[in-house]
Amino acid sequence: MRKILLPKLGLHDTYLAVPDRHASRYAQGYDKSGQPIRLSPGALADEAYGIKSTSADLIRFVGINLGEVAVEPALAQALTQTRIGQYRVGPMTQAMVWERYAYPVALADLLAGNSADMALGTHEADPLESPKEAPEVWVNKTGSTNGFGAYVAMIPSRQSGVVVLANRNYPAEARIRLALGALGESPLAVSPGTAPH
Repeated sequence: MRKILLPKLGLHDTYLAVPDRHASRYAQGYDKSGQPIRLSPGALADEAYGIKSTSADLIRFVGINLGEVAVEPALAQALTQTRIGQYRVGPMTQAMVWERYAYPVALADLLAGNSADMALGTHEADPLESPKEAPEVWVNKTGSTNGFGAYVAMIPSRQSGVVVLANRNYPAEARIRLALGALGESPLAVSPGTAPH
């Protein structure tokens, strides 16, 4: 990843371990009680949640996925494969990495598909007979740890996307509503105390 993939993607400020020379740029996370916290190195941390990146690198990554930033054709094709839906689970289609929703997207569908119940519960998944890329979709991925929250969303047909990063684990709903507003899809209002500042 460090020697081949990240350099080929041009993600020069994305790390599994933040180098000492960049320690001052490493965002400080805060837990639910407002206490400083960092990522805990647990089992499969690097593989599951341990990568650290800058907003600029994540915006570049979105641009690559939207075809706005050129990379090697084989790499672009590999990234396309990560967005092709494989299974339908309620309003969401699960791709290799990303989740997809019909566009225009419904807030209720995004909230259901990005809920704790979806992540932790058991749901029936129906395999798609002929998986293929679909341009009229909302593509997203949410992620969080005890001290950080992130949300990335793209609308390929509009060639637009957004990256939301927070140094606190705000509820997924707040991140989703913020992204919808930033992309001109309306919902911004959130319950008091849950909106990023």
